[in-house]
Amino acid sequence: MKLSFSLLLLLLLPSFKKSPVFLCFFFTISPLLVQASPPPLIPIQVFSLLSLKSSLNDPQNSLQSWNPTQILSNSSPLWCSWSGIKCAQNTSLIISLDLSSRNLSGEIPPEIRHLSSLKNLNLSKNSFEGNLPTSIFELSELRILDISHNNYNSTFPDGISKLKFLRHLNCYSNSFIGSLPLDLTGNQNLEYLNLGGSYFIGSIPAEYGGFPRLNFLYLAGNMLNGSIPSEFGLLTQLQHVEMGYNNFDGYIPKELGMLSNLEYLDISNCSLSGIVPQEIGNLTSLATLLLFSNNISGVIPSSFSNLKGLQVFDLSNNKLSGSIPEGISELKKLSFLSLLCNELSGNVPEGVGDLPLLEFLLLWNNALNGSLPSRLGTNGRLQKLDVSSNRLTGFLPEQLCSGNTLEKLILFNNGFSGELPRSLVNCSSLLRVRIENNMFNGSIPFGFGQLPNLTFMDVSKNNFSGKIPSDLGIAPKLSNLNVSENFFGSELPDGIWGGPSLQIFSASFSGISGKIPDFKGCKSVYQIEMEGNSLNGPIPWDIGHCEKLIALNLKKNMLTGIIPWEISTLPSINVVDLSYNNLSGSIPSNFDNCGTLEIFNVSFNRLTGAIPSSGSIFPNLHPSSFMGNEGLCGNMLGKPCVPGSPVAGAADASDKEPRKTAGAIVWIMAAAFGVGLFVLIAGSRCFHANYSRKFSEGKEIGPWKLTAFQRLNFTADDVLECLAMSDKIIGMGATGTVYRAEMPSGDIIAIKKLWGKQKETLRRRKGVLAEVEVLGNVRHRNIVRLLGCCSNKESTLLLYEYMPNGSLDDLLHGKNKGENLVADWLTRYKIAFGSMSVIAGSYGYIAPEYAYTLQVDEKSDIYSYGVLLLEILCGKRSVDSEFGEGNSVVDWVRTKIKMKNGIHDILDKNAGSSCTSVREEMMLVLKVALLCTSRNPADRPSMRDVITMLQEAKPKRKSPTLARGESGDHVIEINGCDDHDKSDVATLGEKK
Repeated sequence: MKLSFSLLLLLLLPSFKKSPVFLCFFFTISPLLVQASPPPLIPIQVFSLLSLKSSLNDPQNSLQSWNPTQILSNSSPLWCSWSGIKCAQNTSLIISLDLSSRNLSGEIPPEIRHLSSLKNLNLSKNSFEGNLPTSIFELSELRILDISHNNYNSTFPDGISKLKFLRHLNCYSNSFIGSLPLDLTGNQNLEYLNLGGSYFIGSIPAEYGGFPRLNFLYLAGNMLNGSIPSEFGLLTQLQHVEMGYNNFDGYIPKELGMLSNLEYLDISNCSLSGIVPQEIGNLTSLATLLLFSNNISGVIPSSFSNLKGLQVFDLSNNKLSGSIPEGISELKKLSFLSLLCNELSGNVPEGVGDLPLLEFLLLWNNALNGSLPSRLGTNGRLQKLDVSSNRLTGFLPEQLCSGNTLEKLILFNNGFSGELPRSLVNCSSLLRVRIENNMFNGSIPFGFGQLPNLTFMDVSKNNFSGKIPSDLGIAPKLSNLNVSENFFGSELPDGIWGGPSLQIFSASFSGISGKIPDFKGCKSVYQIEMEGNSLNGPIPWDIGHCEKLIALNLKKNMLTGIIPWEISTLPSINVVDLSYNNLSGSIPSNFDNCGTLEIFNVSFNRLTGAIPSSGSIFPNLHPSSFMGNEGLCGNMLGKPCVPGSPVAGAADASDKEPRKTAGAIVWIMAAAFGVGLFVLIAGSRCFHANYSRKFSEGKEIGPWKLTAFQRLNFTADDVLECLAMSDKIIGMGATGTVYRAEMPSGDIIAIKKLWGKQKETLRRRKGVLAEVEVLGNVRHRNIVRLLGCCSNKESTLLLYEYMPNGSLDDLLHGKNKGENLVADWLTRYKIAFGSMSVIAGSYGYIAPEYAYTLQVDEKSDIYSYGVLLLEILCGKRSVDSEFGEGNSVVDWVRTKIKMKNGIHDILDKNAGSSCTSVREEMMLVLKVALLCTSRNPADRPSMRDVITMLQEAKPKRKSPTLARGESGDHVIEINGCDDHDKSDVATLGEKK
């Protein structure tokens, strides 16, 4: 069909009357309208394209080549060379329109139906939203329709059955709601069907088992329920099925065993129960089987030995029992085997060690016993071995790293014994070694420190003896070294702190003797733990080189000499525990100026003199931090420093001094008398002030008050005593320090001690306490519960439910950069989806309506949760000076969204937002966060809806190894129980 050019102008006038393109076009060809006879004829498909262009928002000007002014200047069909257009060979008929990845928005106009020869329409990876236009269903020749990665958010419209020739339909990653389109069953030529990544609800229609040519079916990441139709067994051409991340009822239908052409089956994370049908063993073409994170019970079917083509096998996170079938050893193409987090027992089949292509063996958290297969690793391909938390025994196979490919050796919590294989020190691919809590003996082989990629090494809780290898002090990438609870019986090697990347060094209760090596080269170290050894001699004065040191624990050794004042100069020092040693001299007064110090324990030494009383640090410490030092004095010990009182060690020192002349003695006595008089006067005033402040009825401070928001099994005195004795700092924030404390009742709580140097006025403190009381009524599993509050007129302690995984602030922004989450979107997502929670009462998390309602309900919780999501996405704190005075991350994000390319500033590049697939996942979570932080509480979703939306956004990755199916973008994720190998994501409460 063709139109006259004048008619074309009339048709385009409503669309183009405000367009500069039209004006240029009109004045260019207007002479032709007068002079040309007859008027030129224009194909209606060009009219359709120009209507489409006028209806779209094209910020990248990607349709610039669609220039109507050139239509009459050439007899050839120029539109066939326009961007995204493809015509049939030797004709002017448009058969393909590809507008993908152009950041387009707007509407698809009804005129698109005039592209009647169109066989391929690709609108993917744009910003289309609203209703899917039914005019597309008028394109009767259409074979391929791709609308994936948009935001169509209505129900799927009727009419698609008109596309009788449709073979390929991709609707992945939209926001469709309602039921799956039943009308689709009229498309009997479908070969590829992808309806994943939306919000479809209800059950899968049984009629979906009636596509005779279907070879690819993707329904993953929706909100589907009901049972998986047994009619799927009729889809005999199926090669690829993904239905994971839904909420199905019932079992895996045995009829799936009829799909003889099936190569890829993923029904993971779907709440399936029952057993794995024996019939699945009939799928002899199967290469990938993913059934992880369900409630499947029973045994692994013996028929699985028939799956000769299986490459990826993941049944992790289920309730499987029994033993690993011997037939697994017959799957010679197997490269990925994960059975972790089940209830399996018995031995690991010896033949598993002979699998020629095995790269990943993940069996942790079962009840397996016996030894590892003796030939494991001889294939030269093994990359990750994780059999931790079982009951395995015996020696390690010598050739675990024969191909120099082993990256992670995770064996903790077993009964392995013998010496470590010497071959491991030549394994240059090795990244992580976690063999703690076994029975390994002998010495640690020399050579680990020369491995170029080793970042983490934990050999604690074994029976190692001999010398600690000196080369560990030069390891180029080693950041965490833990040799605690062994029996070395030797000195620390010189230069142990010299590793350029070393951040944590733990050697507690490990039989170490001798002197502490000089601290030269320890610039990156932030935690040193050497409690319970036989270290002697002084603490080296050059500890000032450890400029990033946060925690120093030298408790229970035999150290002598003085406390180096250089410790007080460390800019981030927070914990110093020197208790139970033989240190002498006085406490350096410099510590008064150490603003970051929270714990300073020097009890049970031989210290003398006055405890510093000025500044904001020492007056707030508990007297137990100084007990056991007979020569110490000070008001907090109830032992005022009296002039003329004997000083420990003075007699011995005087015996060594030469006799003084009488005149000198007179001058010394006079000076001493003057100083003593001054000290007496100042000390009495200080004592009076402190005594009246701390121990009187308290006109200034007053008694401690415990406000409980639920029934508590402890008192205010219990809290104060436990806080004084606690050395478990689990986090530091902008407003205070958080401790882990065990109450006498056995309850474990988190105590947030607000910074003393940020004291509010009485009026403001009353407001804080009133707000705390309201927040104490918050009850939600995704918000940390506030149990109570201890306060007096000077200090405030907030008592929270203890969350063993630490705080989000620690993980995203903490000083422990070796342990935080700055580079891992997958882990950040897991935190967002689990109960790593925020403290709802912190400024920046409080919903705006609280200012006038003074009420906190679930919608307020949702707001707090949304702020948490934004922190995870942006890598920024909820409140930061970057946002401007009085603004939070919510305000900042809203401002950025309105700016061109502002979205790129929002998503944290450290989490991988520069990667297209990661950015798409983060964008889905960003949408959730924006809904949660809506100004109007009524617009915020329920937590149930939030969880559902987050499920859709779940990353599909499991490891760096891709297992690509026909979808081309599915990535195998190393899945597992949430609390495993937390050194990948450090646990700030207790280390495993």
